[in-house]
Amino acid sequence: MRVLLVAGVDVALPGGLETHLRELARGLAARGHAVAVLGRASAPVGVPVVGDAGDPRAWDVIHAHGPSPRALDAHPGLVRTLHFCVAAKMAVYVRIGRLRTLLNLANWAAVGEERSWAKRPGRLLAVSERVRRDFARLHGLDPARVEVVPNGVAPGVPAEDRAALRARHGVPAEARVLLTIGRDDFVKGHGLLAHAWARVRARHPDALWVTVGGRAPARAPGRLVTGPVPHAEVASWIAAADLGALPSYYEGCSVALLEMLAGGLPTLAHDVGNAAEVIVPGGNGALVPPDARAWEAALERALAAPPARAAVGLADDFTWPRIVERVEASYRAALGARD
Repeated sequence: MRVLLVAGVDVALPGGLETHLRELARGLAARGHAVAVLGRASAPVGVPVVGDAGDPRAWDVIHAHGPSPRALDAHPGLVRTLHFCVAAKMAVYVRIGRLRTLLNLANWAAVGEERSWAKRPGRLLAVSERVRRDFARLHGLDPARVEVVPNGVAPGVPAEDRAALRARHGVPAEARVLLTIGRDDFVKGHGLLAHAWARVRARHPDALWVTVGGRAPARAPGRLVTGPVPHAEVASWIAAADLGALPSYYEGCSVALLEMLAGGLPTLAHDVGNAAEVIVPGGNGALVPPDARAWEAALERALAAPPARAAVGLADDFTWPRIVERVEASYRAALGARD
């Protein structure tokens, strides 16, 4: 098949949507399909990235991962993945008092765009059951139209072992390390976690909270931000940490959460995205209410009696080869419906 992935992002960046696009494109190409990405890339990503789709009829499948020109709606092989629901995210912000989200005109434009998808043609995929429910509840989308195909995770191979990584960063072998992955902005909930962490660390002065990612490296008592790092170093920190955290207020399907769980790292998370589907309380982690006191209590329990690293990570359903197979099957269904 000739497949065009439509993305309004820089597919070379490390975010969840960008990772999804790269892995899907590479996986489809490995299965013999002719794949290109309509978007931009600040570095090579292993597949062609084009700035112009050309004649849409040149493609068997056009797979949109966000806003797409309405001219593509007539394409008989149109598929769209719903990665998140802006209306649901705005509702979360309002509930927690961040009312300025209502003044952001770009948010309202995005809500209008995603509402239109409920009425526009094409086969629909969603990265989690929650995203499917949000579109049904807030945009009147018939959930029967939507197939859930989650984000995937590629098993990371640590670039160096636990002891070596800790030694390189001056982290004592016996220190308890809490790990978060990704940028530090409001929606990721790091401010909430910081309130809880300050109180917990007063009782556990050797504990260290490491954030892999961020704009630049930074160090403070009880805190380390690595700045941008290669993916192999993300895997190294997952192996070197004792506990993971996902305090996000909103997610569609968190790749960071999947990576930590796949690496066997017990993880605390808000009930966002597909967290409730992949976290087994008492097994590979726990769900925590979005409250600083609740986080303090959960962190205290975990640091006082560190959970064993989970022997079982994630099911094969979350490996990229399996995800690519499911997306490919969806393409074939779309083409079959056309015939």
